[in-house]
Amino acid sequence: MENTPIQITSNEDGMRAERFIEKRFPQVPRGIRHKFFRTKKLAIFRNGKRQKLEKSFTLKKGDEIKIFFQPDEFGEKRENVKKLNFDSILKHPKLKKIKILWEDEHMLVVNKPAGIAVHPGSGIRFGHSLIDYVTALQKTKNINNPEPKLVHRLDKDTSGLVMISKNDGFLRKIITLLQTGKIKKRYYAIVKGELEKKIGTISEKISRKEGSKYTKISIDEKDGKDSITHYSVEKYYADKNLSLVNILLETGRMHQIRIHFSSNSHPLAGDQVYGDFKWNKILQKKYKLKRQALHAFCLEFIHPETDEKIKIESEMPNEILKICV
Repeated sequence: MENTPIQITSNEDGMRAERFIEKRFPQVPRGIRHKFFRTKKLAIFRNGKRQKLEKSFTLKKGDEIKIFFQPDEFGEKRENVKKLNFDSILKHPKLKKIKILWEDEHMLVVNKPAGIAVHPGSGIRFGHSLIDYVTALQKTKNINNPEPKLVHRLDKDTSGLVMISKNDGFLRKIITLLQTGKIKKRYYAIVKGELEKKIGTISEKISRKEGSKYTKISIDEKDGKDSITHYSVEKYYADKNLSLVNILLETGRMHQIRIHFSSNSHPLAGDQVYGDFKWNKILQKKYKLKRQALHAFCLEFIHPETDEKIKIESEMPNEILKICV
C-alpha cells in the first residue's frame, strides 16, 4: 500500500492518469487497473481539491495521487514470481545483451541495447524488459533483495546508459539530483543535413497528447512545457549529408531530442515517428538501420551517499558507428 501520496513531477506532467498507473505499477494486469478507476481505489488532488476520477484525466506537476487498496488486489507480487521465471528472464536472448557498466550497494548503471523496453506495459509483456532483467539479477542473488527501480527512462529504440536504484531510499535521493539538474546526460545522435551553428541551443516548448495506443509530442509554444537541448556538432559528413551531434539535455521531456531536431529540419536518422521516412528507407537499405540513431553515452553526477564524482561512458553501438565511417 502507498502510505503517502504520490507526487506528480515534471516528468509526468501532461500524462493521462491511466498511463501513469500503468507505468507506476507495470505488474498490475490491465483489468485490475481499470477496476481501480471504477471502484475509486484512486484519488487525485490538485491544489488540495479532489478531482473527478477518470482514466483520461491529464495530470499536472504538483498533483497528488492517493491509492486505496489491499496488496492482494495487485495480483501476484513480483517478489513472489517463481525463481524459474527469473531463470527464464536471465536466458532471454535479447536481455542477455544488457551490460552492467557500474555498480555499488546503492545503484547500478547498465548499457541498454536498442530494441529493449525499459519496463513492461504498452504491449511489452512482463519478463521482456530491462527492469525485469535487473530484478531477476538481484532476486537470484538474494530473494529478499528489494525490487530495483528505474531512475529514468530511454525509448525502446534508443540505446545507452540507464540508472537503476537498488532501494527506495536511494531512489528518492538520486531522483532529487535528476530533477534539480545535477545529473548531466549526454547523447550522440546522427541527424540529417548540416546544422547552421556548430554549437547551439534549441529552446522550444513541447506538449504531449496521450492517445489510447500512443503518445504524440509536438512543438507547442502556447501551452507546451519549457524544453532545452544543448548541442555541438562533432563532424559533418558532406558526402552523406549528415551530422554527428553531441547533445546535453537541460530538461528531459519525452522524445525531446527527437522532436527538437525534427522541428528544425534535421531529423534523426532512423526515427520512425518524427523522421524523414524516405531518408530512413535509404539508410535501412544501405546500412540496415532499423532504429533511431540516438545513444545515451555519458552520465555525470556526484554520488548522493559517498560524494564521489561519478562519470560513466558507453561506446557508440556499431549500427550507428558504421554510418559515420
